[in-house]
This record gives sequence, structure tokens and C-alpha cells, in this order.
Amino acid sequence: RTELTHKMIASAAFAFSGGDRPWMSTADTPAQRAATLVQHMTLAEKIQLTHGSCGGYVGNVCGIGRLGVPAIKMNDGPQGFRDNAHPGSSTAWPCSLAIGATFDRSAAEAWGAAMGDEFFRKGANVQLGPGVCLARVPRNGRNFEYISGEDPHLGYEIMSKK
Repeated sequence: RTELTHKMIASAAFAFSGGDRPWMSTADTPAQRAATLVQHMTLAEKIQLTHGSCGGYVGNVCGIGRLGVPAIKMNDGPQGFRDNAHPGSSTAWPCSLAIGATFDRSAAEAWGAAMGDEFFRKGANVQLGPGVCLARVPRNGRNFEYISGEDPHLGYEIMSKK
């Protein structure tokens, strides 16, 4: 059993070291790695990544197993994790503006860490929020989702490390 485990670990280490997947080489820049990966993709795989859905939620994009590309599993942010596999289990997080209005960096950090932990445990690898409005556009229709609304000073105060 131990020998089998060691073989599995060695295989995984080879696969992620770039062995037969040159786009995994950390010696290349991210742009070079991306270009190399795209060269190895079929047209169907490229189309799948740009507008394919992998079930359950529109933000889920299937991975490409043969190339070692993981699935993208997105879910919304502060309004709570939602999918069919975890009905009725979303935490009712405080809204972003309420957290921002505290001007309390440690509260904001704890809020974000707890939200990230729940999303990760439920299978998401991309969380769509919370966000900060960097453009400071007061007419932006999504300001209610930002931790600072359209207030640049609040965004700076709550998000900067001092």
C-alpha cells in the first residue's frame, strides 16, 4: 500500500512539474506558458473554455483533464454560496457596505476569510466578490456590492495595510 501511495505521489509530482506538459514549466513567463498551452488545445477545448458551462451554475467551466487544466467553479460573493448541492446552507453574510462602514480592517479580514472558507469547502475555486470600486464611478449600477460603495476614501481606509 505504501509503495502504491509513493508511485501515485511520484506520478502527480511528474505531472505537475511540467514533465510532459511544457506549459507547466515555472521557468517560462505566464504569457509563454499560456501561449504554449493554447497551442496544445483543440478548437473544441478553446470554445469550451470561453463559453462552456459545466452544469449546476453558469459560472462553472469544465476542466481539460488531458492538459491538466482544472475546472473553474465560480460562485457569487457576499449574498452567499448558492447551488443545488447545498440547498438552504448559505450563510447570511453582512452586506459589503455594512462591513466597510465599520472602518475596521480586522473585521473585514475576518469576514472575507470566513466567506472564502465556506465557498472553498463547498467546492468553489473562484469567489465573485466582495469587491472595491477602484474606478469611483458614482453611477455604477453595482456600487451596492462594493465594500466602499463609491467612496474612494473608505475603500482606501478599509482595504489598505497600514
